[in-house]
Amino acid sequence: MVASLTAGFEAVNARLVLILLPLVLDLFLWLGPRLSILPLVEQMVNLLQPPAAAGPDAAGMQQVFEAMRTSLLNLGVGFNLFAVLSTAPLGLPSLMAGRPTLATPLGAPAVWPIENGLGSFFFFGVFSLAGLLLGALYFGGIAQQVRDARLAWGLLARQVWGDWARLTTLAVLALGLVFILGGPTLVMAVLLALIHPLLGNLASIIGATLILWALIFGAFALPGIVLQRRGLLGALWDSVRLVQSNLPQTAGLFVAVVLVNFGLSGVWNLPGGDSWFLLLGLGGHALVSTALVAAIFVFYQDRYRWWLETQQALRARPEGGAGRGSKD
Repeated sequence: MVASLTAGFEAVNARLVLILLPLVLDLFLWLGPRLSILPLVEQMVNLLQPPAAAGPDAAGMQQVFEAMRTSLLNLGVGFNLFAVLSTAPLGLPSLMAGRPTLATPLGAPAVWPIENGLGSFFFFGVFSLAGLLLGALYFGGIAQQVRDARLAWGLLARQVWGDWARLTTLAVLALGLVFILGGPTLVMAVLLALIHPLLGNLASIIGATLILWALIFGAFALPGIVLQRRGLLGALWDSVRLVQSNLPQTAGLFVAVVLVNFGLSGVWNLPGGDSWFLLLGLGGHALVSTALVAAIFVFYQDRYRWWLETQQALRARPEGGAGRGSKD
């Protein structure tokens, strides 16, 4: 695990151009215009009315709905629909996608409001597909550096379209899996919560655990696609087998990646949105996030090679035993 993390940082330091895509995206989300859904949120808030209630429950219900309205309005003010261009973990990592910034060193950014619900869904779909395309280009470059220690731009341009299609399909499968496992779990948690809140919480924990393990077992499908040039089903099957064979190491790697990423996010977010010092945070985030992706690719490449060698040794063992038996 430590060797993979070290090799990931070395790979990115040798080819700093790999951090440009997430860095440019963060610069755009920081200094560029905002695509705001605030008008749609305001329409939703106006429709959100507390049910008629009398007695002491009326005041409490009113407070709950006022808190919901305030939360929705804050979300509408801070959310930038361009942030959907970051489709991480299957796309570009971004520091600014999850950070509402209403001021920049250049002054207040331009705000383009969206007042049509269909228009917001259209932009969401277009930006998601564009984000997956950028992700295919980003991961393809990292894969070339990890595998070949070089960047072949022509080859990358030819392969990116197939990788884009497979990443899009993988994203749809992941969302479908979350819906299939999460939907029934949510219904069960609500029903059990009517019996006892503890039972509802327990059902939620079990459902979240199942979803987490399913995503972990499929986590290496991405490097399988861009690093080993496997098809989607082959990459998923390889991911399941590799995680099964290296579960403690895989869990340790992902825990380390999450801790490093979230631990440093607090550092990167220290400068205010109106300070040019935020450039340091954006650069550091792009560098570390790309190095962590490269580390996962290095780990997968090493474990994949080890798994192939193990399978070849297991297949060769019976043949050797049969040969010795016939000779005797």
